[in-house]
Amino acid sequence: MQAKTQSQHKTELLVVVIALLAFVVGLVGHLAGASIANSDTFGYIAAPVPLIVGLIAVIAYKIAEHGDH
Repeated sequence: MQAKTQSQHKTELLVVVIALLAFVVGLVGHLAGASIANSDTFGYIAAPVPLIVGLIAVIAYKIAEHGDH
């Protein structure tokens, strides 16, 4: 088993930060979708959340893949 390089540590930290960002985006979308307020604004916030979370996941995957080498 070999030790992790500095680059691998930075990549892992970056992926964790991106995962936290995806969690926050999902949480905001969930709360906006579950809101009982009579406002279209919440729908506008919640509608693109799956796309945004998907894009964040793809970016995190590409970063993790690049940092694994």
